[in-house]
Amino acid sequence: MKLRDLGFDQWFDDHSNEFSHEGCGFARISAVDRGSYLIINESNEVPAELTGKLSYQIASSVDLPCVGDWVTAQYYNNDTAAIIHRVFPRKTFLRRKTAGEKNVDHQMIAANLDTAFIVQSCHFDFNPRRLDRYLVMAADGHVQPFVILTKTDLISPDELEQEIEIISSATKAKVIALSNITGSGFDAFQQMFSPGKTY
Repeated sequence: MKLRDLGFDQWFDDHSNEFSHEGCGFARISAVDRGSYLIINESNEVPAELTGKLSYQIASSVDLPCVGDWVTAQYYNNDTAAIIHRVFPRKTFLRRKTAGEKNVDHQMIAANLDTAFIVQSCHFDFNPRRLDRYLVMAADGHVQPFVILTKTDLISPDELEQEIEIISSATKAKVIALSNITGSGFDAFQQMFSPGKTY
């Protein structure tokens, strides 16, 4: 596997000289759990932690590394652990407002996504207002959205057409209707994926 397979595209390559660090390599954050990180590179996935200097420089929780961030990391213990020295700027992101805060703050969900699939059932759970919130979230982070409607076998073709019209009136995002029972829509869905992209 190469870094490009993990999403290290030309945009990050253009920033690589600025974020290189002696004795370090580039990796991507694959998981975050209460200040602990997993990072992945061409050969393996290892636990990692921030340097004290980097921790001190972070002014807000939004600036902490999140899933999808690219980082500069120094490996130790025969490449079984790492220390994160730098975090690349984010090309795109998904974030949500932190619940219950008087001042508007955000919680990061993921970074450097190419596409976000917004999945919604077209049966009992069809909710245009909630869908709109997710579309706004994707637009805010410059992530391309696609709307995936599921359980199409549980409604009539006329009802499905009405729901697609409701979505199309609110967004230019492509809509794909899927059914696990009939298999309809899966060919179109699978054709959306390209190597080296993050979904």
